[in-house]
Amino acid sequence: MVRPTPGRRGARVTVSGVEVADEHRAMVRQWCARRVPEGQRDQVRISYTERAGRITISARRSPVFPELGSGWTTEPIAQLRLVPDEERWILLWPDSSGRWHRYPDETKASSPAPLLDIVDADPTGIFWG
Repeated sequence: MVRPTPGRRGARVTVSGVEVADEHRAMVRQWCARRVPEGQRDQVRISYTERAGRITISARRSPVFPELGSGWTTEPIAQLRLVPDEERWILLWPDSSGRWHRYPDETKASSPAPLLDIVDADPTGIFWG
């Protein structure tokens, strides 16, 4: 649910009421952990963030030149969005401008698992290049 919250200059929007099931969150967490072999996790990690029914999966990479800075870079890979009215998940991919687009085949699923399988297989080259 989106509720306007009065602010000094207009209204701010607060998103609430979209709850991701613990079972679905655990699926994504386990999938992220399996994506990178343990011996390579000092160089790359797959992680996720969650906000208002949106799970954004990202690749985090260690600095190429650590002497220039120790910050890891983060690149979004895919996003799973829960459509609360339908209790279904949809899959999105980011373009180079950071905009999200629906995956081409308009896939919907009752859990994140089949969508994570699509990201894994990446038949179109959208997610992993």
